[in-house]
Amino acid sequence: MQDSTLFAVSPNHQQLSERYRIGMPQLSLNGLSEKWLLAECGDRHWRLIEQAAGVVISQLRDARLRRVYPAFRSIRLRQAMLDSVIENDLVEICSTLGRVSRTQFYSKHVISVNDGLCAVVDMLSVFIAREKTGINSSAIRSQVSGIDNIGELAEGFQFAERVRAIPELRQESDAQRWSRPTHSYASIPVCPCPSIHFNGAGFMYFASFHELIDQAEWSWFGPEVSNYVTTERHIIFHGNVDIGNSVIISLCDFERTERQQHHHTQIIRRDDQKVIADVITRRRARSSSKAYIENLFDLAA
Repeated sequence: MQDSTLFAVSPNHQQLSERYRIGMPQLSLNGLSEKWLLAECGDRHWRLIEQAAGVVISQLRDARLRRVYPAFRSIRLRQAMLDSVIENDLVEICSTLGRVSRTQFYSKHVISVNDGLCAVVDMLSVFIAREKTGINSSAIRSQVSGIDNIGELAEGFQFAERVRAIPELRQESDAQRWSRPTHSYASIPVCPCPSIHFNGAGFMYFASFHELIDQAEWSWFGPEVSNYVTTERHIIFHGNVDIGNSVIISLCDFERTERQQHHHTQIIRRDDQKVIADVITRRRARSSSKAYIENLFDLAA
């Protein structure tokens, strides 16, 4: 089942559709790997920008001839049924890119498996450049010329508006929450690993942010979270961190039922206490009553 709105675009939008045979690199314990999916959609987002610009991403420069990078302002995984994917499935990803402003681009990725909807990923990026070489916290927005041919996409404006509204709602809820704590879980310090969490440009990779949240979730809630799969994840990025610096994972809000778990967390830079990401997560117990690894043994038998 395709999301029909994906194709309701004009010819000046960039589009890309591909199929993938699923193997272990694309799988996690409970089905399709969230990190692989986000990383793959991110790569497609950048490839679509390259297609529009007519040059590879590494050659993009701003007016001051500084290297610019397409950094994500926000990503959202929704309508996800990642546990519906197993080894040897054929997964199709259909992507569309549209313009939101001179510095912002939106892409929508519709993921299907066996002709059924598996997930939708929304992505909003900006171009950034470092003011100081090697200092990620010095990165600021920058403009790139030569890609004005990408048309606007209504869903992109709607997503950008949603992203703008979330920090305002967070500040309102924060003011109320400090007067009455909603949980007793302590914040967790983490030092991101250079060889795992950072990309080739020296930034902490956007698809690694949610991994820190999952690691903290494991520490807070214990082994039972291994039975849960993400159905929605919305990450709003406010900054980055330098190699060697630590972050703090803070649980701001939390709700759990028998088969569902929802929480809002923040990733905070430890040196200056700046919030570099808000992460809103919705997870549920996997569909199968048996562990994913047990299903694998059943298939082998």
